[in-house]
Amino acid sequence: MGSGASNTGGAGTERGLLTREMGPNGRRRLIYEFEGRRYDVSAILERRRQAIMERERTRSSRTVPPTSTPDDKPATKPLPIIKIDDQKTNRIEHHTAEYDSKEFIVRRGQPFRLAVTFGRPYNADTDDIILDFSTGNVPSYSKGTKLVFPVQDKLEEGKWGAQVESSDGTTVVLKVQSSCNSPIGYYALSVKTKVKDGDENSESSYPYPDKIYIIFNPWCKQDAVYMESDEEKEEYVLNETGYQFYGNSKRVKKRTWNFGQFEEASFEAAMYLLQDCREPVVDYERNNPIIVSRKMSAAVNVQDDGGILVGRWSKTYPDGVKPTKWNGSVDILEQYMKEKTPVKYGQCWVFSGVLTTILRSLGIPARSVTNFASAHDTDSSMTIDKHVDTDGESIKWMDTDSVWNFHVWNDAWMTRPDLPPGYGGWQAVDSTPQETSEGICQCGPASVNAIKQGHVYLPYDTRFIFAEINGDKVYWEVTDPKSHDPTLKKIRIEKSAVGKGLYTKVVGDLSGEDINGQYKHKDGSMEERLAVETAVERGSKPDTYSPDVPEVDDIAVDIDVDADDKIFVGDDFAVGVKLTNKSAEERNVDLSVIIQICYYTGVLADKVKKERRSVVVAGSQSTEALFKVKVDDYVDKLVDQSSMKIFLLGRVKETKQTLVDQEDFRLRTPNLDLSVSNTKLKVNQEFTVDIALKNPLPRTLTKCTFNLEGAGLQKPKVINLNNVSPRAEVKQKVTLKAQKPGRRTLIVDFDSDQLSQVHGDVDLEIKP
Repeated sequence: MGSGASNTGGAGTERGLLTREMGPNGRRRLIYEFEGRRYDVSAILERRRQAIMERERTRSSRTVPPTSTPDDKPATKPLPIIKIDDQKTNRIEHHTAEYDSKEFIVRRGQPFRLAVTFGRPYNADTDDIILDFSTGNVPSYSKGTKLVFPVQDKLEEGKWGAQVESSDGTTVVLKVQSSCNSPIGYYALSVKTKVKDGDENSESSYPYPDKIYIIFNPWCKQDAVYMESDEEKEEYVLNETGYQFYGNSKRVKKRTWNFGQFEEASFEAAMYLLQDCREPVVDYERNNPIIVSRKMSAAVNVQDDGGILVGRWSKTYPDGVKPTKWNGSVDILEQYMKEKTPVKYGQCWVFSGVLTTILRSLGIPARSVTNFASAHDTDSSMTIDKHVDTDGESIKWMDTDSVWNFHVWNDAWMTRPDLPPGYGGWQAVDSTPQETSEGICQCGPASVNAIKQGHVYLPYDTRFIFAEINGDKVYWEVTDPKSHDPTLKKIRIEKSAVGKGLYTKVVGDLSGEDINGQYKHKDGSMEERLAVETAVERGSKPDTYSPDVPEVDDIAVDIDVDADDKIFVGDDFAVGVKLTNKSAEERNVDLSVIIQICYYTGVLADKVKKERRSVVVAGSQSTEALFKVKVDDYVDKLVDQSSMKIFLLGRVKETKQTLVDQEDFRLRTPNLDLSVSNTKLKVNQEFTVDIALKNPLPRTLTKCTFNLEGAGLQKPKVINLNNVSPRAEVKQKVTLKAQKPGRRTLIVDFDSDQLSQVHGDVDLEIKP
């Protein structure tokens, strides 16, 4: 009865119904319903499972008695094999019951059971049983991809082996164990029998008709991905739903993402990328989560090996889906597996969501993480370099580095035996194609602890990720920039410009948390400065922090967007520039402020406004200059994420000090209003959802759609809408049918040519 339940359905019994559902703290629980009452039986079944496993461990240490009697005649022919059956208990014990695939899926380093039916009773005194496992194109004994071993009296922990657990007439239950270091993937199995002391060339062989899939095992202490906490395994291995965080450090927003790692398409895609694609993981290296996670970071993007997703960062997305429309990984993986061709289009959170799905499906604990103010260092200096000429104007062709409003990558959990002690645990892995590593668009795994300490010499790609979260922004004044030997003078260092928050979902909860402290020491602390300088010394510009480079800071600058956390798309707003004179004498400052539309990656689009102004700042005083922006200045220029960048350039007349600063901010988008006709729902019962949105723009919205998705409620569905007039409201009534019991979330997204990133969701409790 327990093996039939899942988080997407229920198992009927003679007197009640057993279902899996998501509890209020985000963890799964097992509910038994009988005569209108509900009982949480999760803890009871877990204790029962532990008792059964303990009983089996005790029983497995005993020798199984022979089935023959003193009157039996010695066997002269090998034991004929009729059939081999998987045991239902395997999926429960191996935590693979949630996989929708009907394949035989077990985790490595842990015993599983096979029931073998023979043509006559098994006799332990005269019959030998041999198991032959093989994986890969050219199975090899020396490389651990071909294993042949006889049934023995007991299993050796962490190694391949088999023993007879029970024997009942012609049916024998074998307890089989793979190595804790086995290559993951699918295996072929052949069971052979021989007569002891009989003809060596005489044997009976039976090839098991189905593949046996072996995946990583976070429950096995000897496995490289072992994770001690049950709560963390529940979150990072078993939870199919999570969040993607976006926006900026001042305005963090989240959206629900359906990882769906147990969906049939997800598991098929994971195995295809692992073993059957154009550039699969080498057979004997499939045992190593370091190599597997690195290869999967390349396989998710299309750049080198025809991977899953095509990246695109622009206003238009021809012949594909706008990245903001995706609500989860499953639809992407279904499309990919249908044609084995890359899916259009993805951006960083989509790449990360798909990689989380693939890694969890393979058994590697994984999470998506969002870094706000995320740097992109292009020259391994581990600084983000900005250049201005002697007039304070930006030299754009020299500025190859950038800072993204946010960037989403992954953490994967594993040991690092290739590194010194202390670098295991979370490893950063990134599948978004940015820079190449070893000639391929792949990134990581990089030890999070190595990143924190500035140990950028450790593999893989630690330099790049360190700069993303802890690089300093360095401003250089360039004399004769077009000459063969331009002169560079450092004029300012921003020491807290990047890595302003690193968000991921809280374990067992429906909220997010800032895990910045796991990646770097507190900004400005002695430890953080030491880590930065240690890293930069091993970069392409090791003299960046040389003390002989002068810095001038007579005037301090602070940019502020008034109430930027409350500015919605369609609102007017103002930008304030505060100048503080730290000298006792009056200062005259020529200011130039540029406000420009930008993609969340930091790439600039259309200019909104440029204004020059002269400001007088009295000695030891502060003054503020205000720059106003109307909705008509920007509304027709917006791109995805509704992000803007403010640049300030200035020159102090008396001291010739150059002022440079910039600020990112994002206009808020409205939320969808969702209401459900009936909150007391049952399986197969229809209900309606009312969706409403008010257009915040003074423009007509065109090519409008509502995009719906919800596990157990609705497969991905697109509803096309009429144009929406300026400041008008659009409403839509949708009829759905509850398909599966438990806690379900309906996700709705609105999209148009003028307005995107508008979301809404509603949680529903579905009764059996």
